[in-house]
Amino acid sequence: MSEDRPRRRQNQSARRRSQGDYSAPRHMSQDGRSSQGQRRQRTGQPQRSHAQSGRPERAHTQGARSEAERRNAAPRRRTQGAQQQDRMPPSQRPQRQQPRRAQGPDRRNQPARRPQGRSSSALIIAVVVAVLVLGIGGFFLIRNITTKHITVNGEAMTVGRSTTPRTLVEDGVVSPKPGNLLAVDGTLLSKGDGNLCSAVADGNPLGVDDEIPPNATVQIDDGTDATEEYDEKQEKIPYEKIQGDTEFSAYWNGSIHLLSDGEDGLKTTKTGKQSNITVDEVTKAPVDAGYVIYTAKPEDKVIALTFDDGPWDTSTDAILDILEENNAKATFFTIGNQIQGHESEIKRAAALGCQICTHTWDHADGSGGGTDIGKMSASEQVQEVEKGYAAIAKVLGEEPAHILRAPGGNFNGDTIDNLWELVDAEIGWDVDTEDWRRPGSDSIANMILSAGSGNVILMHDGGGDRSQTVEALKQALPQLAQQGYKFITVNELLAYGLPNSSSSSAGTSSSSSSSSSSSSSSSDSDYDSDSDSSTSGSSSSSSSSSSSLSSSDDSTSGYSSSSSSSSSDDSTSDYSSYGDSESDSSTGTGSGMGSGTGTGTGTGTSTSTSDSYTY
Repeated sequence: MSEDRPRRRQNQSARRRSQGDYSAPRHMSQDGRSSQGQRRQRTGQPQRSHAQSGRPERAHTQGARSEAERRNAAPRRRTQGAQQQDRMPPSQRPQRQQPRRAQGPDRRNQPARRPQGRSSSALIIAVVVAVLVLGIGGFFLIRNITTKHITVNGEAMTVGRSTTPRTLVEDGVVSPKPGNLLAVDGTLLSKGDGNLCSAVADGNPLGVDDEIPPNATVQIDDGTDATEEYDEKQEKIPYEKIQGDTEFSAYWNGSIHLLSDGEDGLKTTKTGKQSNITVDEVTKAPVDAGYVIYTAKPEDKVIALTFDDGPWDTSTDAILDILEENNAKATFFTIGNQIQGHESEIKRAAALGCQICTHTWDHADGSGGGTDIGKMSASEQVQEVEKGYAAIAKVLGEEPAHILRAPGGNFNGDTIDNLWELVDAEIGWDVDTEDWRRPGSDSIANMILSAGSGNVILMHDGGGDRSQTVEALKQALPQLAQQGYKFITVNELLAYGLPNSSSSSAGTSSSSSSSSSSSSSSSDSDYDSDSDSSTSGSSSSSSSSSSSLSSSDDSTSGYSSSSSSSSSDDSTSDYSSYGDSESDSSTGTGSGMGSGTGTGTGTGTSTSTSDSYTY
C-alpha cells in the first residue's frame, strides 16, 4: 500500500502538468515538505504520528477514498503560494488568467428559450393558417384574372377576361343583324357581309375585336355597311392660270378675294378588289393662280363675324364679353395706330380664339383721304399694310395672317398688283349691318339674322359709340346659335376652299349689282371727322339688289346700303362722307353687291345729320 502512494502522487502531478497546473499540491510546500508539518513547526506543536493522534494512517484513508472523491476534493486544496497571495493586499495580487471558454454565440441579450414543444406547435399552426390564406386568396385572384363583370344591353353578366363584342355574338349572348358589303361606288355586293355589329362601351365606340373593359356598360346593335377592300392611287390635278377681273365692279361678286400663286389639287382613284369597279374622287381641289373672287359655300352652318376700326375703348371689350358668353369667335380688322394703349383687348381677343387682321395702319389717311388706299402711291400702300402687320405682331409676338380688309372695299386695279406679295386674301362682306349709321339695335340685329351659311358679316367695334352694335349682338347671336350656326374666323372660312360649283368667280361672273357711285367718289373730309354738320345720307346710286340680304343659306349678297334705313334723327355716323352729296336730304336707291335675288329699290328720304360711312 505504501508503495502505491508515491505512484499515485506522480500520476496526480502528471495530470496537473497536462492540464497546465504546475503548482505544488495543497498539502505540500514548494520544497516538497508537508504543509501540516511546517505549520506544526511554526506553532511549536510536536509532530505526531498517526498512532499518537488516534487517527488511521493516511495511506489507509486515501486507499479507502474513491477516485471520484479525490477528483472533487482536489480543487479545494490550496498551495502555500495561494495562501500567501490571499494575505497580500488586493492591489499587489497577481492577475489570474481566466480559463478559456468555448467560443459560441453571446446569449446574454437573447430571450430565454421557450420549451421546444410549445414553439413547434405554434409554428405548425402558423403554417396551416398561411396555407389557408394563400389558398383562398389565390382562388379569388385567379377568378378575377380570368373573369370580369359587364352589363350587355342592360343585362349584367360575368364573362371571360378576353371577351370582345365578336365573342358575345358568336356565343349567342346577343344577336345583332350584320351590315351589307358595298362596292367602292356604293352599290351592293353581298348582304350580311358587312360589319358584324356596332358596339359602344360606356359611351365610347368599341371595335368588334376590342376587349370589353371590366365593369363596362356595353350596348351592341346591328352592324353597319362596309366597303370592299380596294387599291388606291393618287395623282395631282394641276392648277390653271387665270386673269381675273380687277375692276372695282368685280369686287362685289363675292366676299373673298383670293390672291393665289396657284396650288395643285389631288385626285384619288379607287379600284375595288372584288367588284373591279373604279371611281375617281377629288380629295383636294386645285387653286388657280391669279385673282379669284368667290363667296364660301360650306356644307356646315357657319358664319364669319367681322369687326372693323378697333380696338376701341369699352366697345371692344363689351363685344368680347358677348362672344365669350356665346362660345363665338370673330375676326377683328384693326387699325394699326390704334393698337397702342389697347394691347389688353388684342391679347384677350386672341386668347378667346378670335383672329386679328389689319385694316391698314391709319385707314388710308393722308394721300388716301382716310378712305381709299388706291389713291396712295405703291410705296405708301406697302407701308400701310406692313405697318399694320407689325403693330399686331408687336402685341401677339407672332406674324399675323396676311389677310387685309381695305378701307371702303377699295381693292382693285394696280392696288392688287402692288400688294400681291404682301396679301394672301382681301376680305369684303356679304352682309352689311350698317351699324355705322346707328339705325337702332333692332335694325342691326335683323341684318345679322339675315345671314346665311358661309356669309361674312360686317360690323364695327371702333369709330365711335357702338352700344347699338353691342345690344344687337346680344339679341342675334343666341338666336343664330339655336338655329345651329357656329361662328368662325376668316381663316377657318378660307379652309373650306373654293366652292365645287360654278358659283366661284374669277372676277367675270355676272352680278345683278352695279358699282356704287358712293364707293368710287372722292372724300373731302378727314377719317377722324365726326361733325354733325356733315352731309346727310348716302349718295344716290342705282342697284337692283338692295333687298338681296335674305336669310336663305345660299345668299351671297353683301354690300347693301339704302338711304331709307337712316331716317332716324340720332343716326349720327363717326366717319367722313364717302360721297359728294351736299344736300341735307338725300333720295336714292340702295347700293349693293352680290347675286341676291331681291328686287326692291329701297327709295327713301333722309333728313338725318349722319355722315356717309367709309368702311
